[in-house]
Amino acid sequence: MKFSGGILLSFIVILLSLNLSGCESCKDCNPENAYPYFNLKILNRTSLDSLRVDSSGFVSEIKLLDSLLADRNNAAIADSLTSRKTEATDSLTFVKNVITTVKSGLISIESINNERDLFTNRLGGDSLTFFRIPIDGTSTESEYYIQVEHADFINYLKISYTLSDTVINNKITKAAKGLKVIDYEFKSIRGPYGCTPVLECSSNELEIYVEI
Repeated sequence: MKFSGGILLSFIVILLSLNLSGCESCKDCNPENAYPYFNLKILNRTSLDSLRVDSSGFVSEIKLLDSLLADRNNAAIADSLTSRKTEATDSLTFVKNVITTVKSGLISIESINNERDLFTNRLGGDSLTFFRIPIDGTSTESEYYIQVEHADFINYLKISYTLSDTVINNKITKAAKGLKVIDYEFKSIRGPYGCTPVLECSSNELEIYVEI
């Protein structure tokens, strides 16, 4: 199920190549000690075009305001025009910063199934390239309602798998294998990838790529 709604600056944040791009460390992927899990990468293909349209609009507005301010006949409304120009300039700066961030490949997940603050990178932020997504160890299916930060829509993902007991760090926990995507609401999806044959791989080794 996908919640409809236009994308309002669906800017997304993904990691610069500052050694924050992998999931080797719990500090990079979180939640810590989440077993079993799979690795999710979200690729943004739509927001950049929207942001560029917004940027162009603000540039045109600022040029128009400059023209109006240069006209002495508008002296009576100069304060109002100046105020609006300041707002437009601030908005343009904001959008340009977002464009730079989107180009860098950073992304941030606001919530999964209404749970927030699930992810932390090693610098203390919440922007990553891969996200360690916990799998329900009490069921053979898991579903996720994924809210990307600053997007006004929610994406959906449902997976199936088989469970077995395993030992990690001297603790008995669950392992998931045979991971399959059985339903989704993304622009596109690829995977799982990670090892072969996929159906015999632990979910912790696997990566799913989605596009919004």
